[in-house]
Amino acid sequence: MSEDPAPLWDAELEVCLFQSMQGHKPVGFNKHFHMICIQHKFYERTGMNISLGHLWDHINSLWNIPVLDTAQDAPFPEVMEHGLYSLPFDQAEIIEEIQSSEDSSSEPGAVPGKQAKKKQK
Repeated sequence: MSEDPAPLWDAELEVCLFQSMQGHKPVGFNKHFHMICIQHKFYERTGMNISLGHLWDHINSLWNIPVLDTAQDAPFPEVMEHGLYSLPFDQAEIIEEIQSSEDSSSEPGAVPGKQAKKKQK
């Protein structure tokens, strides 16, 4: 079975490709699934049954897909630098105060603010 020749990419075909890519990124974990969706939408728009290889070749000629692919899977640099997410100091301090007041309250499930109001009455 011989391979179909690569299409001549004119402006109209590229617009159809871009429209077919709406909602589908050919990068990341599901890139192959998204490429099949792009191929299907492209066929619906143009009636051309273009191979996935030709689509990959053309998309790689437009963008640096390997770089985009690694950037898609990489977390934010701040997360890599500081480890897991943590609250800023002042918010963490407030949460600790609430937890310590809940631990010291005699009633289970008592809200610290309501308990202080009961004592004032």
